[in-house]
Amino acid sequence: MLIRFVGLIYLKFIIIIFIALSMFFIGIDILKYSNNLPDSANLFVLFLAYDFLYALNYTFPISTILASIVAFITLIKSNQLTAILSIGYSKKQILFPILFIASFLNLCYIGLNATPFVYAEEKIDNIIQRGGISDAKNDILVKYNNDYVYIGKIYPILQIAENIKVFETDGLILRQFIQANKAQFDGTWWNLPTAKITTIPQNLEFNKSNLVTTNVENYQILKNFKPKILDTIYQNKPTVSIIDAFNTLFLLLEQDSNTQKIRSILYSFITIPLVIPFLIIIISYYTPDLLRYTNLARLGFLFVLFCLVVWGVFFMLTKLSISGFLIPEIGVIIPIILFISISIFYYRKI
Repeated sequence: MLIRFVGLIYLKFIIIIFIALSMFFIGIDILKYSNNLPDSANLFVLFLAYDFLYALNYTFPISTILASIVAFITLIKSNQLTAILSIGYSKKQILFPILFIASFLNLCYIGLNATPFVYAEEKIDNIIQRGGISDAKNDILVKYNNDYVYIGKIYPILQIAENIKVFETDGLILRQFIQANKAQFDGTWWNLPTAKITTIPQNLEFNKSNLVTTNVENYQILKNFKPKILDTIYQNKPTVSIIDAFNTLFLLLEQDSNTQKIRSILYSFITIPLVIPFLIIIISYYTPDLLRYTNLARLGFLFVLFCLVVWGVFFMLTKLSISGFLIPEIGVIIPIILFISISIFYYRKI
């Protein structure tokens, strides 16, 4: 009975706060892009839908935190918290449904980050900047084994690339230059329908034609380099799902490349949402049992300020780690472990 009573109060405030924050977020974006909004009604509806999904990245975690604060203040103000404690329930029993719901919802949120839901921001940018949902990226340079591959333009959704140049090297020496106008990804390889291969011999002779040029059909390059992986490696502000992030991580490990950026992205997707239940524990510890000696306005302000500061610090640390300023294990994992340890200490004292 207690679980249902407290849980429904918490869920009600999550829904109210989430809708309010989302509408505010969408309204601000409409004002922000007012001069660039598409004339087409279909594209405008798509813009609103993708903007709502993009807003969910920020509004949903914050809603679960703020809803716990409002729920506690509501219970205090109505003296329901005092009444529940007086009939024999402990503060941990009151906290349990809130922690359970917050943990479950944030696990669902982590699961969403493994889906194309995370690419909503890209869709918005494409609608605003290109007037459509095309997501072509230009001028990508990647290292594959000992080779360097330049792609003039790539379409991740269509899995097509244009203007491909491959520089095959032996140490610091260029051995072959491969050029193609188009490439198609088949799930494993990038297939070049027609490739022009220029071979440079090891022993160059003066006054002779040293370059050997041949045309090859169905030439394959970049094994397991999925279009979204190329897009992720290329971007300074990468947007990638958890599944694509793991694929990128494994591929970069195989290529012996730097994985700091992709590790930071994975940590931010998986570990940061898990901080929310532990943040609620600290809030509940400082929640008073009686209304009589409590200034609810001041208490609510301090709780909101504390939550936003903590959330902002973790958000800042993840961005610094993604940018390469901090090692992800130091910038994300260690602070989270310390914070969880502090929360467990408070939970034992409740």
